[in-house]
Amino acid sequence: MKPLLKPHAVISEDNAMPPTITLSALCSEAADHVARARLSLSDETSDADRALRHLDDAILCLRRLLAHGRAAAARDERARPRPA
Repeated sequence: MKPLLKPHAVISEDNAMPPTITLSALCSEAADHVARARLSLSDETSDADRALRHLDDAILCLRRLLAHGRAAAARDERARPRPA
């Protein structure tokens, strides 16, 4: 399984490789953001802005998953032998 770049990875000045994340960790991160958004709305302060930020982060995770899936499907399509 090919690792993906972390959404808010910061590349240091020495041009080191950014941290990577697996697909299962990316799914877990998206779920965590959704859970945090829900908690932000259910606590006493009911911080809608914080909830929206968490939902935006969850959407970014899911978009990265979609992009990875589409790239894998395109690679599989190119690798498939064509009938004569």
